[in-house]
Amino acid sequence: MEFIRPRKSSLGLDMTPMIDIVFQLLIFFMLSSSFLNPSLKLTLPKAIQQDQREPEKIVVSADKNGNIYVNTQKVPREQLKAQLENRFAGDVKKAVHLRGDAEMPYKFFVEIMDIARQAGAQQIHIVHETETSAR
Repeated sequence: MEFIRPRKSSLGLDMTPMIDIVFQLLIFFMLSSSFLNPSLKLTLPKAIQQDQREPEKIVVSADKNGNIYVNTQKVPREQLKAQLENRFAGDVKKAVHLRGDAEMPYKFFVEIMDIARQAGAQQIHIVHETETSAR
């Protein structure tokens, strides 16, 4: 008498769900990283030397017309100190990245740095573009 044995199914992993998750994570990180830098159209000053970049958590941007932005939110100059103090509340480094238009008056630049220091900034990073020089 011959017994009919059921076929053993081969054990294996279906890779399709894992690939879907990886692609979704990739899209999420690509989109979220594009929102980190403010999308203000500034002409940044150029310099030959470039410092090592740190993650920009608090970015203060100023255009040549005197408008101030903390990250992407427009802030009046009178409220800048309070805005920075609120953002420094949970930050250990208390670092500010300052982006200023190349046409911005120097006096305005110094005022923003002074307000940031009064708010408790321990580090102020000046953001600029790298100048390519023909040597």
